[in-house]
Amino acid sequence: MMSRRLRIALPVVLLVLSFAIASQAAGNEVTGFYRVTEVTDLGKQVRVTLHIRLANNTHQDLSITRVGVHEAAANAQPALRTSWARLEQHQGTSMDQVFVVSHAEYARWMRGGHPVLRVEIQAAGGAPEVRTIQLRPTRDRRPQ
Repeated sequence: MMSRRLRIALPVVLLVLSFAIASQAAGNEVTGFYRVTEVTDLGKQVRVTLHIRLANNTHQDLSITRVGVHEAAANAQPALRTSWARLEQHQGTSMDQVFVVSHAEYARWMRGGHPVLRVEIQAAGGAPEVRTIQLRPTRDRRPQ
């Protein structure tokens, strides 16, 4: 009986471990959460302020040097704007960032879609790398 459970559990454990390793290799060094704090209708676009909480999932300090929002309907890469945040290893940081997005993109967020952040990340002594971070809504209402 125990060997049958072990034969079932072992592949599951190996699958979970391989997923964790693969997600680290795939660029999930940083995860993020957001909350919309301010919205201004600009006519054809919307200016939105996001309170963003980023977490560093690595064993090294990282710097976020540029940031932009990727619009789901647009094929072009977002223009990355200069920004700065230091993410210490296995720690997080919060920032407020203003973006201008299309009405369609903002409407997608209001229907349950979430912002996709494009960030330029740089480890100490390393070259900058652009990563995509799928932001998730903040459920915690405490100040961040």
